[in-house]
This record gives sequence, C-alpha cells and structure tokens, in this order.
Amino acid sequence: MKHYFFVNPVAGKGNQSNELIEDIRTAMQGSESEYEIILTEPNRESEARARKIAEGLNGEVARFYACGGDGTANEIASGVIGFDGVELGIVPIGSGNDMIRNFPDAGNFMNVCSQINGESREVDVMKFTSMAGGEEQTGYCLNMFNIGFDCNVVETALNLKKKKFFSGAAYQTAIFLNFVKKKGACLDIYEDGKQIREGKMLLCAISNGSYCGGGIKSAPQAMIDDGYFDLNIVNDVSRLKFIKLLPKYKEGTHLEVDGIDKIIYVKKSKQLSLKPKGTKDFGICIDGEISRTEGINIEICEKALRLIVPVDCNVIRHMLQK
Repeated sequence: MKHYFFVNPVAGKGNQSNELIEDIRTAMQGSESEYEIILTEPNRESEARARKIAEGLNGEVARFYACGGDGTANEIASGVIGFDGVELGIVPIGSGNDMIRNFPDAGNFMNVCSQINGESREVDVMKFTSMAGGEEQTGYCLNMFNIGFDCNVVETALNLKKKKFFSGAAYQTAIFLNFVKKKGACLDIYEDGKQIREGKMLLCAISNGSYCGGGIKSAPQAMIDDGYFDLNIVNDVSRLKFIKLLPKYKEGTHLEVDGIDKIIYVKKSKQLSLKPKGTKDFGICIDGEISRTEGINIEICEKALRLIVPVDCNVIRHMLQK
C-alpha cells in the first residue's frame, strides 16, 4: 500500500510540521510500503496534486493523510473523493481540528503508527454548488458550513491572530466582539424547492459533524454516517437569552433546555438551497475556511469517503508482542 502525507507547514502554531515529518519517517522506517511526504501549497494547489496522484493509481489501494487543520483535511479530501481504493487520514496539527472530534472513541489521531494501522470507515460528505462573482463553483464540505454569528467569529478571530496581543485568546475575544455586534445573517432557505425558513437569524449551520470552533458541540444530534446533514438555526434572540444559552451550546446540551424549539430550529435534510435576503451575498465558513456566496446549494453524498480511524496505541503494542 502506498502512503501520501500532505503536510501543511503553516498549520496551527506553525511549529509542529517539522516534528511530524520526523515522526512519519520514523514510523515508515523499515516498512515495505512506499511513502511520500508532500508539503501543501497555497491556493489549494494540493487538491489538484492529490487528485492527479489518485487518478494515476487506477484503483490501487492507497492512503492519503491530511496533516493540518480542517481546511487541509477539506483540501485533500476534495482531491480524492470518488476514487476507488483511496482512504483519507487526518493528522490534526491545525487550530480547530473539529472533524476528528466526531470520533471520541478512536485512538490518537496525532500518532502516525496509530494512523497507519487504523481501519477505514465510510462517512458522508456534503457537496455544494455556489455562485460567487457570477461564476459557479463546486466543492465538498466534510464537517460543517457556518453562516452568521459563527462565521463572523471565525473571520474576526483570523484577523485578531495577526495581532500579537490577541494571538493567544483570539477566538474568545472574537466571540465577545461579535456578541456585542450581534450581526447574524438574513437568508431564504429552501428544501427541494420549497421555502422552509426566511429572514433574520443569529446563525445558521449545516452540519455533517457535531463540532465547530475548536470543540463547540453545536450540533449534538448530527452523525457523519446517517445519510443526512442537519440544519441548525439560532433565531434572532436577545443578547441576554443568547448568553444564557451559550454554556450549554458549547457543551452540546442545549437541545435539552425547556422551550428550546422557540430559540433553535433543527431539521435533518438531504438537500438545501440558501440565498441572501436583502443583500447581494453572504459570508460562509466551509470547514473553517471563509468565502462569500451569492447563493449555495448543498446536498448529501452518502458514504462518499473512506476515513481512517486510528487504532488505539495499546492495540499496536499487543500486535507487536505477538
């Protein structure tokens, strides 16, 4: 089996990639398997490279490892989805790493040996078609789309990280600043051509997985292999009501709150279309990466990706002792 490690040299704090590369070399030393370490490049160049490699395999079994954050995982996955025999591993050296949180009982995702010896599992992905600048763009989302408050927080946090004073607490500061603004979003939402929601909302998330923002369990009901994604809308509630709900929202127990249906709208779906209401476009965060869209269509692709779930290190030790 061939192994391709795509390492993002600037992921997270930017100082983990060199150590990881040494771990990869150590783990593969003496192995009969071929492997290659590839540094990712800006502007999603690595998506095209991963696709080209996958095409050349002609169905041969191989593993591609996205070593970075959720954005890197999205990039490499987008390059290999649809190719038989290809499996994706995620080595989380990014800042959010929310996709892997959907596997709480897995082994250590940071352990290269655990990844190599892990077993793959079929998971759903979300495919989207978006209009931007009058041009149609297509792509995939592994974990979550975020619009409104969540997206605004990510955008603010990215800007704050550029300032040395805020770098250590950028995300928490961004939450506070956007809580004061309470900007939200204004959308028309359609399911199979029928309008199901419209108007102003604090946030809108379309979730394949449960987590966003570096561990906030915003969609506890979501499952990455149930054949659906989950629409989660927090209505345009008052600041006081939102701040009371926030602790439970972070830990994923908010759906247990009495009267939550008046605050949050939740619906499982296979296809949605979202359009801006009263504006030309809106910001959308796709697996942690921000862009703008004049309208987007999202559909579920059932079991479209084989994702490597790392084995527990104790299992590896037991195998070696045999």
